[in-house]
Amino acid sequence: MKALLVDAEWKPKKGYELTPFEKRTGRAVHANNIYRNPVMEIKEVKDPSIKPDEVLIEVKVCDICGSDVHLLPEQVDEEGYTIYAGMTKFPVVLGHEFSGNVVEVGKEVKDLKVGDPVTSEEMVWCGKCNSCRNGFPNHCLDIHEIGF
Repeated sequence: MKALLVDAEWKPKKGYELTPFEKRTGRAVHANNIYRNPVMEIKEVKDPSIKPDEVLIEVKVCDICGSDVHLLPEQVDEEGYTIYAGMTKFPVVLGHEFSGNVVEVGKEVKDLKVGDPVTSEEMVWCGKCNSCRNGFPNHCLDIHEIGF
């Protein structure tokens, strides 16, 4: 499948100390402190495979968000660091505002079937840490975002 892919160099700014989360996951909490010299290209990538509790979605519509614009190669500071201040891990396939149809269903999925129209929540919580189990997924210790 074709995808809009952004990649960048992992080079923490001088004096920036990586957080334990960043060290453990390789994800930048604030990309503008770690990633520089972003490049963007349309590239052929492998179709994703799903886990037993996931579905595969054929995307029909995908929008460009203001946050996506901050990932453009032209959107850098004087040292070449991205101005995007959010969480990310490069390389990344852009696109977190999308809808489409389910084309494959994992064996543990009970509430969706092939052909169902869906949209996506871009925040993915682990559901297992204390924060998630206590109803505070926004404090998840292993959170990540689709398309960032």
